[in-house]
Amino acid sequence: MIAIASGPGSGKSTIGGDISERIGKDHKLSCSVVSVEGFMLPKADLDKTDDPEKAHARRSAKWTFNGKAMVDFIRRCRHQTKMEKQIRAPDFDEEAMDPHPHGEIVDVETQVLIFEGIYLLSDTEPWKEIQELVDDKWFVHVEPGLSRKRVAKRRQNKGIEKDLDKCYQQYDESDGKNNAFITEHLGKVDLIIENNDEKGLHEPEK
Repeated sequence: MIAIASGPGSGKSTIGGDISERIGKDHKLSCSVVSVEGFMLPKADLDKTDDPEKAHARRSAKWTFNGKAMVDFIRRCRHQTKMEKQIRAPDFDEEAMDPHPHGEIVDVETQVLIFEGIYLLSDTEPWKEIQELVDDKWFVHVEPGLSRKRVAKRRQNKGIEKDLDKCYQQYDESDGKNNAFITEHLGKVDLIIENNDEKGLHEPEK
């Protein structure tokens, strides 16, 4: 079981998918990838918060996820037995912009399981419990300026916001804060993946 974490715009989802494909092709092992996005709080739950406008604007902040459910899911996968042959993960609907229960199926025979998401390696509760549940912990490092550029362009390309300047503003008001949070509250890491203009792998400095 591997946890891959990083801030927005790091390419962690693409990296997780590429690794899964290579594990299957090169090593002939079955591999599944589960994204933390399926554990985002639904918009209906954000509407019930004390400040719904802020909750929607800051969606993807740590407190807009059901962290406990994510930890419980990983623990369930860690201790999966043939009595519970399949465990279904929730997923995130990009069109509806809401989670749904029909995501990746984790089979008891799955040989490699990858979890990817922004707070998986956070040293804060309840996320820090994940440290003891997975076998390897990888962090994707991206320079803040490059992350900002990628996220803003992605927002524009998806049609979320046509004005690129507003896309940058939205990043600064939300995703940029999340990026800073995970950098400040990063727990133990076994491997760092550099996904900047120059790619690379290295162990964390001790």
